[in-house]
Amino acid sequence: MKDTLDIIQTRFTRCLRDPIGVPIPPDLPAQRVQIYQDLVFRNLDSLLTSNFPVVQSTITPGDWETLIRGFIRDYQATTPHFPLLPQEFLGYLQDLYQNDVSIFERYPFIWELAHYEWVELDVQIAETPETPELTAAVQANDALELNATAHVLAYEWPVHQIGPEFIPTERPETPTFLAVFQNANADCEFMSLTPLATLLLENIEHHAAGSLADHVAILERQHGSLSPQNLFGDTVNLVLRMQTRGLVLCQAQAG
Repeated sequence: MKDTLDIIQTRFTRCLRDPIGVPIPPDLPAQRVQIYQDLVFRNLDSLLTSNFPVVQSTITPGDWETLIRGFIRDYQATTPHFPLLPQEFLGYLQDLYQNDVSIFERYPFIWELAHYEWVELDVQIAETPETPELTAAVQANDALELNATAHVLAYEWPVHQIGPEFIPTERPETPTFLAVFQNANADCEFMSLTPLATLLLENIEHHAAGSLADHVAILERQHGSLSPQNLFGDTVNLVLRMQTRGLVLCQAQAG
């Protein structure tokens, strides 16, 4: 009795996904199957290298190949779209972390670094936001809005500094706060943030169309130890700097 089409396809794809562990079925032409095995690996390797160049260049070539082969062999991706596979790769790395795989002993920062690189890609392909003209001063009743492309991020590792020439082995005592966004020239920018700046941006994101005065009041409740006068001045300075970079948009309220 001949095998059904789905059985043939399953046998074929199993040896494509795991050419090392699954032998080529004897009734399939080995040379032709090996061509497909090589194509599958090279296509995924090329895609993920272009999306995670810092990760690829920071870890050893052997570890990178192991990650790609493990992703192809073990991970059940849910998207049918090739361009969305980098996000699936993040899910694969997260699964590895939960299972205490040894690669995280050598590179404990690898998931955060990969996530940071994915954020950069997401920002680069986003639609360029419209930005109003800059104002000379920010008024208390001006509405604050976050750049639509912005990601406000908190990491345990200094991901914006990691690379082949800087591979940290000990987790810093203080976290790294970053904003990644697209400016008016369609360039991807990142901005290092203080804890106060991070909190302000998170508040702007969660309280749409709130005024500068509203956000100062929110920060007062969150930071009771800071005097209202100092907090207002610090917040104005932060908003002016972020507005210049295009991270925060200020709109004058009518009336």
